[in-house]
Amino acid sequence: MSLSITVGSGGSTTWENAPTGIHKATCCDVVDLGKNETEFGEKHQCELHFELDKTTAGFVEATGNQFTVRTQRFNLPEPGHQLNEKSSLHKFLSAWRGKTLKPGDNIELEKLVGVHAHLVLAMKVSQKTGSEYTAITTASPKNKNEVFPPLSGAYKRRQDTDDAQQPAAAPAQPAPVQPAPAPAANLDDDDVPF
Repeated sequence: MSLSITVGSGGSTTWENAPTGIHKATCCDVVDLGKNETEFGEKHQCELHFELDKTTAGFVEATGNQFTVRTQRFNLPEPGHQLNEKSSLHKFLSAWRGKTLKPGDNIELEKLVGVHAHLVLAMKVSQKTGSEYTAITTASPKNKNEVFPPLSGAYKRRQDTDDAQQPAAAPAQPAPVQPAPAPAANLDDDDVPF
């Protein structure tokens, strides 16, 4: 019996970028990417995925699902080390929290799933491929008493997929930081999202 194949043109669907601007979003996944080679050597990395609110972002035309976006890859501290205040993850979590992380704070990354945020999205161009993509430029906490919709349930967490190989990212522990700036307006310790 002979096998035959038909060569396609590279796929019939195109990637649809999430719209730029400020969006309500909910963290829908924390993905442990394992160890990866970086310009600074091998690093354990993770990324955070967010589902955007359909009222401001709309839906992905091809699927009818809400848009999801992900952060850049964040380097996690080596076992036994704390998260450095200059790290991208420290800066992102502090902005999202609305309050600078302090020495001794322990953030369980897995518990960020379901936490709300305001995300600012902008278009960027990949240095590797030259294609445009929507990037998260910053995050901030939701305002007190602000209503966010629940997750739609359309997003399937990476750990729940058949090809999942790694467990969720281990908690990052911050390193000593400089004194915290004044918290955002109308934000007290009860309002800090994590």
